[in-house]
Amino acid sequence: MCYIVVFLLCRRLKYRLVKIVKNLIKMWKAQAVVVHLLLIACLWRIYNQTGPLDHLEPQKTLSEMGLPQPADRLVIFLVEGLRADTLFSHNCSRASYLRDIVMRDGVVGISKASVPTLTTSAQVALFAGFNGVPPLLPTDKFDTIFNRTLGSDEGTVLSFTNITDLRARLMNNACLTMLKNRTRVVIFVYMGDVGGASPLDLEYQKKLHNAQRSIRDAYDLIEGKFNDWKTAYLLTSAHGLSNFGSHGGGSDEERNTPFFLWGVGINRMATNVSHNLVVNNSSGSLPLHKLDQIQLAPLMSALIGLPPPVNNLAKLPLEYIKVSREYERKAMHLNALQLLAQAKAIIRRHELGVFHKWLPKSKDLDLQRIAHYQNQMNHLGDMGWRGKAMETSILAIEVAQEALKFYYGYYHIPLVVTTVLALLGWQLYLTVKISQNSRDSKDQRRGYFTWSTIVLASLGLLLGQLVFLQWAPFLTVICLVVPFGIWCMTLAECPLKDNWIFEPLAHLRWVLAPAAMIVLALYCRCPCTLTYAVCVIFYNRRGWVHPSAKFLAWLALVILLCGFLWSQKGLQILMNTNYRVTLQAISMLLVIVRPLFCNENHKWSVWIINIGILVIGGIGIMLRKMGMPVPIYIMAANWTYLIYAFASLPYSGTSSPRSRLQLICFNLLTLHALLSDSYTSLFAQGLIIEYQMGIEVHKESRKAEEDDEVKEQRLLTPSKHVQMSYRFAVSILLYFYVSLLGTGHWMCSFTYSANTARLFLPDSWSGPMPLLVLIHLLIPSLIILSSLQALSSFGRQEIRSIFTCVMLICNIVVSFYVVFVPHHANWPTTHPSVINALLAQLTVVLLLICDTYVNFFFGGLNMIKIPAPKRSITEVQSQRSRSNSPTVNLSEV
Repeated sequence: MCYIVVFLLCRRLKYRLVKIVKNLIKMWKAQAVVVHLLLIACLWRIYNQTGPLDHLEPQKTLSEMGLPQPADRLVIFLVEGLRADTLFSHNCSRASYLRDIVMRDGVVGISKASVPTLTTSAQVALFAGFNGVPPLLPTDKFDTIFNRTLGSDEGTVLSFTNITDLRARLMNNACLTMLKNRTRVVIFVYMGDVGGASPLDLEYQKKLHNAQRSIRDAYDLIEGKFNDWKTAYLLTSAHGLSNFGSHGGGSDEERNTPFFLWGVGINRMATNVSHNLVVNNSSGSLPLHKLDQIQLAPLMSALIGLPPPVNNLAKLPLEYIKVSREYERKAMHLNALQLLAQAKAIIRRHELGVFHKWLPKSKDLDLQRIAHYQNQMNHLGDMGWRGKAMETSILAIEVAQEALKFYYGYYHIPLVVTTVLALLGWQLYLTVKISQNSRDSKDQRRGYFTWSTIVLASLGLLLGQLVFLQWAPFLTVICLVVPFGIWCMTLAECPLKDNWIFEPLAHLRWVLAPAAMIVLALYCRCPCTLTYAVCVIFYNRRGWVHPSAKFLAWLALVILLCGFLWSQKGLQILMNTNYRVTLQAISMLLVIVRPLFCNENHKWSVWIINIGILVIGGIGIMLRKMGMPVPIYIMAANWTYLIYAFASLPYSGTSSPRSRLQLICFNLLTLHALLSDSYTSLFAQGLIIEYQMGIEVHKESRKAEEDDEVKEQRLLTPSKHVQMSYRFAVSILLYFYVSLLGTGHWMCSFTYSANTARLFLPDSWSGPMPLLVLIHLLIPSLIILSSLQALSSFGRQEIRSIFTCVMLICNIVVSFYVVFVPHHANWPTTHPSVINALLAQLTVVLLLICDTYVNFFFGGLNMIKIPAPKRSITEVQSQRSRSNSPTVNLSEV
């Protein structure tokens, strides 16, 4: 009986949850999200076609080939968020603890990281030797120097998160004896507590100073304990940090990471020198070398006598190791064999396809040539022709790298074509939908059971089967079939008799101009600032005729925001500790003062909760400033408030949309202040105040112009409906991108600040950080869309038409990047274009998610207002002929 009751309760709960989800997520939103996610997958597949991570057999170790390795131990210090110019600036004074070591027997240089500059992807590049792997891929899916070490004879790997644990392990006599008996040991020390702040911050510089001192102490301890000159050392970083303390993008600050190599087997006379680095006035200078981050993987492998990881794509930089000629030849030989094994695997995979005989092949490499290279290298080595064998190995490496690049991008052109077709089909579908909605068309649709849709669907299935038979990756098959499904949907939606598109030139004008502004804004912040200023001032142009005090205050706020946007890059000094805490305190104070200034009426419980959490957050910030960790109870309080800020809104007891909007602003801006750093919360609050003041100024100026007795009454014609939908869409996109630019997110690069989570997570926890960054990013848009829902009848009733226009504009932006921007070049070079295209697609998805949450925020309120009826052109003309003045009111805009 008990089980039956539990089952019935669970079923009732499930039905209620499903009903809530259906009410929040309407069918058209779900359809739009699915289509845009598919288009995002197509874009990602165009730009990043990584090859299969085949489980290949590793090559022999150098000790198995009769050559002892130069180092028995390799110690790797990975410092989080350390960029090259931070360490090398001021005559290398910030590396004072390591300077004498490097001057004596070390090599210093810059390793170029790939993008995105994330810790997980950088560790794949450092220890597996290739880029482009998704960060969430499990480490057991690819080979690393750690796997190779553990798989070799007498191999041991030790991993630490701080120097203290390493010191404790080395002070243990039993552990030290075990390590001395091992012939191959890798010690990895990840120092993740250095990042999380701007390099200009005194806190960051203090952490870096302490980290270098700890590294020097660890070096002295290792040398003292082993005392055999059998240890090689590497100090490097996964990525750098921008002056704002963020990473993830493709800037030189984030990609240029330092590396220090010293110890046994390191060649100080390497020839790959970019320029000389002045160490200090008395010690002279050091040559500053350059290499790619992935080249460190085969380099570290060679130092401890291992072959490169099986999926390594880098060429071994021989000039950095000091070994015999025979060791160099064998190490390069293993590098060539490892790359040829990858080429063999991918060529075999390609030749498993049914149609490979009629498809393009690599001109420089096939299975026969791979066998020829392998036999030739072995023959030359056996004959003692070492110079010729080295040349053959280098040639084999270069040919294998080109072949791998060819096959990894094999479906590039078909993917570009199908993605463009998918974008065009979706663009036509959206234009048909907005035309039908503006005319309130009831014409019969073509439907899916027509010859055109059946033929298209059949062609799509046929193409998918053909590509599948060629053993293409499953995601590639899906992306090639996507346009057929979108075009079937488009043709099914077209009317049988009426015109497909209403006023096509009007659509073209409204779509192209905002799309061009978005493209310019993604490359440079100046067009975004100018567009914002022109749009908001044009919107309130009536205020210039009868300027009021509110209008002047609003205008001053617009000028202040534009001035900040224009000079934001030059205000990097605000990330200094002396300014960050002060600005953060001012932003928290503004969160409390703003509702008082705006005469908002909140319950006492709301005031107490919001003021209390801001005080708790301020205490956490002061503790961080003093170098102390944030207590767990403060983090728990912040997480509790985060849940409260969102979940309590539908149950707040507010009786009107305006009062609910005020509560939304209060809660979310409080949360935004907790997630912000330095000036970002101030900018977001200023932008929200400007938006809401602009609406009030617009209404007052309209009332001043109109006669109280005879007000202008406008008819909502189809043309007017299209025009207003695009205006609302442009305003939503404008404030979305301005908020991103002002709060430091995602403009020109995929980047985020670790300080976003400083009051919510310890420094060592990075898992929930993307969620907190996303919430911080979306709060201004949530408030903007909530204002639209509460203050505008048209925006509330015609939200589908507005979002259709948003999608039309964003698709044009994506089409520009797919068609006109080269994306088959080097991956780091194309990264900004990739991010811009993905951002334009993600804009729609993120705004739809925000709108869904806004519907949840206003739950329990009666938001229904009779909209102005939409009339056809013939109805408008007949009504105007009967009366000189129209009689249908347009709802509040």
